[in-house]
Amino acid sequence: MVQQIKQVEADPVSMRILKVESITKPNDYEHAPALNNNYLLIYIPKGTGYIYINKERILVDKKELYLCKPQETYSIHLKSEVEVFLFTFIMESNYAESFNRKWHIDNFEKIESYCHQLIEMDHPMEFAEALKLQITFQELIYFMLSYRIAPDQALEGKLLKVKKYMETHFNKQLQIEHLARMVQVSEHYFVQLFTGKFGYSPIKYLHLQRLKKAKKLLIHSELKLREIGQQIGINDEYYFSRWFKKKTGLSPSEYRKKRQKKIAVTHRNYIGQLLALDIVPYAAPLHPKWAPYYYHKYHEEIPLHLSAYKIDARHQSNLEKLIELRPEFIIASQQDKLDIGERLTESTKIVSIQDEQKNWQEQLMMIAKYLNKTAKADEWIKQFDIKLNKTKSILLQTCENKSFLFINKYKQNFYLSCSRSMKELFFGELGLKPAIEIPENERAITLEEISAVEPDFIMLMVCQEQETLDDWQSVQKSAAWKKLKAVKEDNVHLLATDPWFEYSAIAHDRILDQLVSILVEHCPNLQQ
Repeated sequence: MVQQIKQVEADPVSMRILKVESITKPNDYEHAPALNNNYLLIYIPKGTGYIYINKERILVDKKELYLCKPQETYSIHLKSEVEVFLFTFIMESNYAESFNRKWHIDNFEKIESYCHQLIEMDHPMEFAEALKLQITFQELIYFMLSYRIAPDQALEGKLLKVKKYMETHFNKQLQIEHLARMVQVSEHYFVQLFTGKFGYSPIKYLHLQRLKKAKKLLIHSELKLREIGQQIGINDEYYFSRWFKKKTGLSPSEYRKKRQKKIAVTHRNYIGQLLALDIVPYAAPLHPKWAPYYYHKYHEEIPLHLSAYKIDARHQSNLEKLIELRPEFIIASQQDKLDIGERLTESTKIVSIQDEQKNWQEQLMMIAKYLNKTAKADEWIKQFDIKLNKTKSILLQTCENKSFLFINKYKQNFYLSCSRSMKELFFGELGLKPAIEIPENERAITLEEISAVEPDFIMLMVCQEQETLDDWQSVQKSAAWKKLKAVKEDNVHLLATDPWFEYSAIAHDRILDQLVSILVEHCPNLQQ
C-alpha cells in the first residue's frame, strides 16, 4: 500500500457570490451612480454605451467583463436593446487587488452561457443547489482567468504614454501618423486602440485638451485671443474663434464675458438656477454619485469643486472655503448668510434665498435681479411654461385618471416620497392623480397598504446601498409584491433621486423630459 499526502502550498482563496441580477430592456437603460460595498462583476452582452467606474469612462464591449471593487462608485448608461448581468460577490485573496478592471474574453458565448445558468439558479432553496450556484460562479471566474486575453502591458503603457504626451503637447501640430508610430502600430489600429481604451478618438481627445486649456485661459488670464490660440496650437486668430464657437456655441469673447463674474453657490439647487440664467458657477458642490448630472456635464467647466458628498455632509467646510475664496457673489440660503455673512469681505456680495417661502420661479427671478439677468429669467420661465403645457397635454392623453404612487425603498421598508418637486410639479402643475393623500413628511408604508390603494403606477426610488439592494431583491420575488396591480401591468418605474429631490429650474426641466421618456416613449401599453 502506498499512501501519498501532499501539502497544498497556495495562497488561501475564499469567494462567495451574494447576488445575481439580470436586466433586460427593449430600450435605453441607466443605472444611477452607486457606491459598491463588495466586488461587482458586470457583463453587458447587449446594448451600446458606456459605464463609469469611479471617474473612468469605459465603452462597453460584449467581449469584455468589468470588475468594480469595494468602495468604488459605478454607473451604467446604455442605449437600444439592453441585457446586463450583475454579480455581487465577496472575495478574500492576496490576488484580489491585482485583478484588472477590464477582462477581455474572445469566447463570449461561453460567458453568456455561465451568466444564464447563474440567473436560472438564483435563490436556491436546497443545500445542493446553493452549492451548485457557488461552484458555477467560481467556474465563471476560473474561465475568465484561464481564457482572458491578457492585455499587452507594453502596448497599454505606450497608449498611456501617448495620452500623457497629448495632454502636454496639444499645442503642437500632432499627426495620427506620429502618434501611431509612438505605439508602433498602424494608424487605423492606433485609432481603434485609443478609442477603445479611453472612450474618445485621438482627434476628439486632442480637441478636448485644447478646449479645456482655452476655456481656462479665457477665464483666468487677460491674454488676447491670438495669444490664447497660439498657446493651444491654433495660430490663426480667426480660425480659433470659429473653432471655439463651433465647439461651445459661443465666440471666445462671449465666453470670456459670461465667465467674468466669479459666482459661487452653496447648494446643488442653486447650480440649477444659475444654469437656467446661462451662467456656469465659479465654485459649486460636485460629486459623481451625489450630483451626477452636474458633475458629468460641467465638472470641466466649473473651476473650483466644493464637496457634494452625501449632498450636504461637508457643508460647513464648503462655507469655510468660500470665505477664503472671496468670490464676487455667493448664492446661499438664509442660514448660510447667518453663518458666514459677517466674515465676508466687502468685495463679496451674498444673495440669500428664501428657500421655503418662495417657489423656484420666484427664487430664479430674485437671483436674476442681482445678476442683471431678469430678461433671461423671464424668457426661460416663458419657454418652460410652453414645455410644461405641452407635456401636460401629452401626459393627460395617456395618463388621465391613472393614479401614481411615489415611494422610496430604504433598508427593509418602503416610504412615501414627498419632495417639493413631486408636490408642485407632478401633482400640481401637471395635474396627475395621487394614489394616496400626499403626506407633509415622509412616512413608512407597507405592501399591504400599497395593495389597498391600488396605484396604476409606482414611481420607485431604491437607495443604492447594499442592505437595501439585498432586501429589494427579496421583495421582488415575494407574492405580495408580484400581486400589485402596477407590477402585473409592468408599470413600476425606477427613478434616481436626481433630479426629483432637487428644487430648481433645471431640475424641473429635466423632470419633464424624464416623464415623457418613461411614461410615453417607452410605455407601449399607454400608446394603444
